[in-house]
Order: sequence, then structure tokens, then C-alpha cells
Amino acid sequence: MERVGKMELQKVASYTYAVEPAEVNAQGELPLTVLAQRILETATFHAESWAVGYSTLIQNNQAWVLARLAIEMQAYPRIGDTYVISTWIEGYNKHFSARNFEFAGKDGRIYGYARSIWSVIDMQTRTSADLTTFEYLAERISDKECPIERQSKLKPVQGEPLLAYPVQYSDIDLNRHVNSVKYIEHMLDSFTLQQYDEKYIKRFEINYISEARYGMDFKIYRNELDADIFAIDIKNNEDEAVCRGKVTFIPRR
Repeated sequence: MERVGKMELQKVASYTYAVEPAEVNAQGELPLTVLAQRILETATFHAESWAVGYSTLIQNNQAWVLARLAIEMQAYPRIGDTYVISTWIEGYNKHFSARNFEFAGKDGRIYGYARSIWSVIDMQTRTSADLTTFEYLAERISDKECPIERQSKLKPVQGEPLLAYPVQYSDIDLNRHVNSVKYIEHMLDSFTLQQYDEKYIKRFEINYISEARYGMDFKIYRNELDADIFAIDIKNNEDEAVCRGKVTFIPRR
């Protein structure tokens, strides 16, 4: 991974990655789960360059937490491709900060965009911090365009569970709750390999509702809203949603 330029004062930061053979999916593309991981890394690198990343906030027992994510792709980088992720802050209020992303090839080709919503929480009380006290945000908002729709409000999924599994060691992150990308992985595993051979994910949305921890049992509920559009809930032992997702497929050309 390569960082482009001096990031300290840049409102838009860019980072370059290469698609390695070991990380591609069965279709030879960068998987959505790895792209989501790169989104988290890019946001972290940019925040660290402003001295408001994990290493700084944790001194006050605080951390950034991802609340919502929407990714919309025209195509995915393939094995051996180099791609650039650019990120910037669109705006913020007392509780949430909106951070956007652009995915492009080295030749300028646009693969897609993402929108994300973040909050800062106290690691002990699990309450959110007042972002209006983060004075740097007002100075570093960018007017760069993000042409995809904003995250939608996802409705509960009804019916019988499609899959069930226990939360295990590999699901847990530094904060000792389920890693943000693991929820995405479990949602996408509810579809078959044949479906991915025939179609790719045009748009993916996820809303994180509550924390899930080691020892819980998960159930996945899925409804087809329309042709190739699916709503997904992951629920805990009490049948309460811990996150909601929406997946839109499109046929491969």
C-alpha cells in the first residue's frame, strides 16, 4: 500500500493498493469484504494523519465507530490491478461524521464510490462524544462530489431464519466485539457461488445497530425485495437486529 502525497493538511487523501492473488474471490476480483477492509484502513490512515486517529483518541478512552456504509460499484479491480482509494469528509453534526470514498484505477477509471457514517464513542460508557468539539472537522470538510445515493433507512426483515451460527474467536476485533467486516462477510455468505458467477454486487448497504460479542448466536434473515435486491438482518439470541443490510445484484456482462 502506498500513500500519495503529504496527507497532513489535505482535505482529500489518496492511498494506492494492488490486488494480490491471495485476496481475490472465485471470479478473480477484489471481494467486497476486502474493499470494506480497505475503506476502514483508508479512513484510519487519514484520521491518523490529522492526529485524530485511534492512537490519539484512545488516550482519552475514545474510538471511531462505523455506523453506516453504502458501497456502489461499476466494476471491481481484478487480480494484478492497482487501484487508488481517495477519501474526504463531507460534513458532520453533534453525533455523526460523513466520510466518502472514491475507487479508481491508476489510469483514472472510476470503479465506484462509498458513503460512510461514523461516531466517536467512549470505550467504557459506550456513549457517543460531541463531534462539535472536534474543531479540525470544520476546517477540513471537502466539497468533492460523491455521486451515489445516500444510505437508506433499512426496514426489519421478517420470516424464518435462513442461517444460524455462533460468534467465534475470528469474528472478534480489538474492541472485543464483532468486527465490522465480519458482518458483511456473513451476509454475503448467504448467497451461492453460482449467483456470484452470474452476477456481481452493484450496491451494498449496511446499518450497524448494536454490538455483538463472543458467545452470542447469530441468525440471518433474508427477504427478496425485488428482482436481485435483497434485505438482510443479522439478529442475536433475543431476535433483535444487530445490523441490517441491503444487497443489489446486476448480471455480469
